[in-house]
Amino acid sequence: MDKKEPKSRWATAPTAGRSRGRLARLGSIVGIGGTLVCSLSMVAVAVGLFVAGGTAAAQGGMAGMGSGHQGMADVPGWLEALLRFGPVILIVSVLLVAASVTLRRRLAALPAISGGLILYVGMYAQPNLALMYAAIVVGTVLLVVAYGASLRPTTKEVGRRAM
Repeated sequence: MDKKEPKSRWATAPTAGRSRGRLARLGSIVGIGGTLVCSLSMVAVAVGLFVAGGTAAAQGGMAGMGSGHQGMADVPGWLEALLRFGPVILIVSVLLVAASVTLRRRLAALPAISGGLILYVGMYAQPNLALMYAAIVVGTVLLVVAYGASLRPTTKEVGRRAM
């Protein structure tokens, strides 16, 4: 009898904003997780955790690592798949983080895209392991900074909450 219905269609706007915020948070977490998995798999192989002589294999460029590479027989199947599809996983993860961050704050997309570019170039476009490690650290920090920057409320949102 006493059904409470919204007075207008705009009464549900806060719930739409909350679900968009949840979607953005989930996308950012999944994207950052994907970049971390990709980065850690590259580091594991380069350090030699799964392959005897993995560092020597990594010197030729991380993108060339796959089932046809010498010494890759000792790599578990899941790691081989990560190495084979690593560039695609990284690109999708960075785009997911950038899109999620952009939903909340457009300016925060700049460090996300920069971090993704640094990660990709550092891991797949050059053969130097020291640069790869540095690129992983800098790129990941930029992605986390972009996520953190997107969480800060804008002045408009603060004003609305105060009302």
